[in-house]
Amino acid sequence: MKRGQSKNQAVPWHDLVHKACRELGWSPHTFWQSTLVELEMAFTPPGTRNARTITRGVLEGLLAQFPDKEDQQTP
Repeated sequence: MKRGQSKNQAVPWHDLVHKACRELGWSPHTFWQSTLVELEMAFTPPGTRNARTITRGVLEGLLAQFPDKEDQQTP
């Protein structure tokens, strides 16, 4: 899947399912439960940065702005 792909172009589902099952070891159920963003992340090589990658500073800022609530923490 490439950014800017025309909406008229069909998504190559067969190829994506095959790649997810063979290369990632996913079951068909796992594949069909995933979102397109999750698929993109799974197929992106480790260490590759893209426009959606956030920095540690951004993550820390979000954690400070939206802290976990005490009653939602697990022991």
